[in-house]
Amino acid sequence: MVISLNIIICEDNKEYIKQISKVVKLVFEESGLECNIKAFNIYEEAIKYIKSLNSYEDCLYILDIDLKQDKNGLSLGREIRNIDEYKGEIIYVTSYVHQMQSVFKYKLKILDFIDKGFDMESSIKEALNVYIKIYKDKIENESLIFKVGGNVFIIKPSDIICIETDKSKKKVIVYTIKNEISVNLTLKEVQEKLSNQFVQIHRSIIVNKEHIKKIEYINDDLYVVLTGGMKEIVSKRREKEIKACIIQ
Repeated sequence: MVISLNIIICEDNKEYIKQISKVVKLVFEESGLECNIKAFNIYEEAIKYIKSLNSYEDCLYILDIDLKQDKNGLSLGREIRNIDEYKGEIIYVTSYVHQMQSVFKYKLKILDFIDKGFDMESSIKEALNVYIKIYKDKIENESLIFKVGGNVFIIKPSDIICIETDKSKKKVIVYTIKNEISVNLTLKEVQEKLSNQFVQIHRSIIVNKEHIKKIEYINDDLYVVLTGGMKEIVSKRREKEIKACIIQ
């Protein structure tokens, strides 16, 4: 997948929404990352959208504290934390600096608190750059990153079923639970990026132990049956190691 982060803005002033959205687009374009910006001026609509998301690790919420509605931005932050379990990041913007103490009382784990009356655009840029650095560091530690043409693919190791050398032996094909990706790397180069969660079953294929469903013999040859029904042959000298993986 191409990197794309969810930026959720909740602000009751439409001019501020335009201003904040413009800064977000600019900073993300400069960083080389893509973002999906969703802006709301009604509390309930923001919550409805957030609940519809499948994951929250890639979410950044930019919230106005004083929404001039039944519930304020602090209540919104608390509800978000009940939904995302502190996985996303929150930036608060406000014209009322004295409300800063209230933010910390709510224990919302915020990234930044920005005063609308003091160079708001520069402050948002700084906060976004911090967020982007945090996000990039996190995905580098937790994911495998492959560049294919102009796209960057970020793959969780747990989503990889197996990795196989193609017929040219100049590329590998990464099979995931969602799709397959052809990458200009050798199997050895990819193997250097992998943990011991992966095991080589013969010289042209590496499999994820978590996706080995069973092993079976076909005409005296051992095969692993993987997620999705893929079957791959195991070299004779690696049979003992693969059997041990199944026993574990």
